[in-house]
Amino acid sequence: MNKKKWLLTFIFLIALIYISFGVWIAKDTKIILEKSLGSDTNYGEYMSQSVFDKTNLIARGDTSDSFLYEPQNHKIGTVFPLHFFFISKVFVTHEYDQPNFGFREPLTIDLKIKNGHWYATNVNIKP
Repeated sequence: MNKKKWLLTFIFLIALIYISFGVWIAKDTKIILEKSLGSDTNYGEYMSQSVFDKTNLIARGDTSDSFLYEPQNHKIGTVFPLHFFFISKVFVTHEYDQPNFGFREPLTIDLKIKNGHWYATNVNIKP
């Protein structure tokens, strides 16, 4: 009985750690998407240039240079991370809606840990 108790405790701890990493990934994924839409010049800490170019509306030519990001119009759906602790593939949908412009797109983002937070190395946008 003692071995069974230890095994269940071990499985519970592994599940708890896995879920905790998932929460951390979800938090950093939201930061990455907000920085890319907001044209934050400090994006290099959270994503590569290619990820920024694919997710930033001005960089990919979807809107004019006068576009201003309004966080209250941006909704990030449920972040579903599949990870092996130090690398992750994230599936998420984000939506931006304002009176004269809007979109909704599903993303697949590849992440890795870099300098104590998650760093986006690649993104695929499904139309």
